[in-house]
This record gives sequence, C-alpha cells and structure tokens, in this order.
Amino acid sequence: MLSRHGSLECAILNALWNLESHNIYTNSVKDVYNILSENDDEKRAYTTIKTVMDRLYEKKILLRYKQGKKFFYRTVYSNNEIIIKSLEEITNRYCDGDLSRLSNILNSMLSEKCLVGV
Repeated sequence: MLSRHGSLECAILNALWNLESHNIYTNSVKDVYNILSENDDEKRAYTTIKTVMDRLYEKKILLRYKQGKKFFYRTVYSNNEIIIKSLEEITNRYCDGDLSRLSNILNSMLSEKCLVGV
C-alpha cells in the first residue's frame, strides 16, 4: 500500500523531496542522513537510514542506482502524487469511493480551522 509510511519513511521522503525541489537528484544515504541529523531531534544511526531507504526501494517508492561503489536514490512519486494516491485509498476505504464525501469532510475541517483561528 502506497499511503502507509512510518515516521522515518516520511522523514526520508521529505528530505529527498526537499533536495529534488532544488534539482538535486543524485542523493546518497549519507546525504539523507546529514539532512535528518541537522533537522531532527531524534538521532538515528546511518545503518537505520540505509535500511529504511532500501525498504522504500523494495516497495518501489524510491529508485536506486549504483555509480562506482556508491548507491544513489530518487523518489518515484512526487509529494503531490503520494498525497493524491493516499486520498484515493482513504476515499475507497472509508467513503465507499465517494470523493465528494471526502471533499465535504475536508471542507468541514477547513471551516472549523478557520472558525478556531478567528
């Protein structure tokens, strides 16, 4: 399932999307590790990051290619594509495929947020 990711998977994907938004597409485990170390209070081992990135590759969420002895990674899907796919899965699972029902729920959430912010 595309929409279910653990918190570390999400952090890795966000780090890669951030790099890719700056047209940086040759990203190693070390690049992602460095970003997560700088931006995250929770310290994780390099090997943990590598394992999770390899699992994302196995799930076909990341592309992996080798140059010399080093592996590099890219995302298969953009952030928007993941969100759309996730919303489609939520709609199918909880709204009987009725996108207008999900839309009404989202609009209701937005209205409540706007009223709270007033």
